[in-house]
Amino acid sequence: MELVIASGVTSFPIGRGEMAVENKNIKFLVPENRVGMAQEILSALASRQLNIETMEIKPPYISVKVEWDGTSWDEFKTWIKSKIKEISDVTELDMMESEKVAKELQIVINTMGDGIIAVNKNGDMEYYNSKASHLFHITNKDKNLNINQLLPEEYYNPKLDIQDKSNIEVSSKIRNKKVNLLLNVRVIKNSSGKKMGALLIFKEMEEVRKLIQTIARPSMISFDDIIGESDKIKNTILLAKSVSKTEANIMVLGESGTGKELFARAIHLSSNRGNGPFVAVNCSAVPDALLESEFFGYEKGAFTGASNTGKQGLFELATGGSIFLDEIAEIPVHLQAKILRVIQEKALRRIGGEKEIPVDVRIISATHRNLLEMVKESTFREDLYYRLNVIPVQLPPLRERKEDISVLIKHFIKVLGKNSGKTDLHITQRALNELENYHWPGNIRELQNVIERALIFSQDVIDTENLMINNPLATHDTKSYGDSDKIDFPVNLPEIINELESRHIVKASEIYSSSREIAKALGISHTKVISRLKGYNCK
Repeated sequence: MELVIASGVTSFPIGRGEMAVENKNIKFLVPENRVGMAQEILSALASRQLNIETMEIKPPYISVKVEWDGTSWDEFKTWIKSKIKEISDVTELDMMESEKVAKELQIVINTMGDGIIAVNKNGDMEYYNSKASHLFHITNKDKNLNINQLLPEEYYNPKLDIQDKSNIEVSSKIRNKKVNLLLNVRVIKNSSGKKMGALLIFKEMEEVRKLIQTIARPSMISFDDIIGESDKIKNTILLAKSVSKTEANIMVLGESGTGKELFARAIHLSSNRGNGPFVAVNCSAVPDALLESEFFGYEKGAFTGASNTGKQGLFELATGGSIFLDEIAEIPVHLQAKILRVIQEKALRRIGGEKEIPVDVRIISATHRNLLEMVKESTFREDLYYRLNVIPVQLPPLRERKEDISVLIKHFIKVLGKNSGKTDLHITQRALNELENYHWPGNIRELQNVIERALIFSQDVIDTENLMINNPLATHDTKSYGDSDKIDFPVNLPEIINELESRHIVKASEIYSSSREIAKALGISHTKVISRLKGYNCK
């Protein structure tokens, strides 16, 4: 199928004779292109009975395609120059300029990885490239086929005066073939702003996943990026490396701030799935009402507010790679059963859907909670626990690998110092000793925060006065702010509110085992609880 486009060229067909012997493309150089010159050339050629197919005007050139009568080229040149004195040169072209541009553009479009379909204002297909032909099984018989015979109106309706649209998820059966595509619509308008048609650009969802993975790869972590020289961390890395090559589900265990997600990313990158997607989700950060739709996706119209095109869930997006379920203990019991089914059946069903969708994912989960205790309390399914905890990888807390503290400090000073323009910064031995003797309840995350704060308050050297490592939760004042008769003004009200809030959250965390239970007891959101506990460096 040919695409004919003239770029910067006025091009129009003139007519076609019945008996074509040979086509010849002729280019006339007319430095003084006066009004009527094109018509004069046409009249001269017509006087020799040369049937003209196409004329292109791009001053100072006028080009024509004619059906040649067999006259010698030299004779023709001499004749046309004598006939029209303004013509200074005549050359023969391999093809017309518009044809050349169209051919080049056709090659470019056909080699693109995206499917492209051009439609007119009525939605009739005027052009498609090789990728679109493959995606939708289009053949030459489909020329002038209306786009809605391929694509439902919900995705593109030619009757509507729409604007450009981006990233429309197309999940539909087209010509008995299930497709998962991403559609971009680029509307074509005339100079008056009236819609004349559109370009529909399709990208396969699998290619989108690969592209996302390629872009995200620089942020992926390998085992070489994990800092530490102690025997404990070296042995942990050795274990994680060896189990990464298996297809077994892995559970990364450890206190908050020990680097569970870093290990999960390194395990994925080192596995046979390393070229596939890595989808990370913090289970405690997703509201209960959205967990199921986020994990398993939904079909169009499945519930109020659902997209009219449906949506893939995280398990579908992770197909061919790994899904990392951080804070797995926070998943409600009813959803635990559905995750168990995905593991057993290697398939899922979207919300509102009837079709089983196959998924091929490896689950890497993480928690700082004691899941066995939760199993005994019936707050975590025993069968799911054993499905996820096929191979446990226990990360040691920082207080048990104190020989790594100085190595981590130097690493953070180097990286954070470079980002803040303090490349010559160093730490005194006195400050280093104080940091090594601290118990680090917040582990590596807390250490990084301490160094980041010290960088702000220091010039060339980090010393003890630049360190802020006293845990406010362990030393908070127990005085009561509840007796209004004993208030001595002025007071710092925000500080008092923060103090009361921290005391209540910390106390609740000692009584209740999950952020959702704490939130319910305090009447606040569980995401706020998580944020506050991390800020207090609680486990």
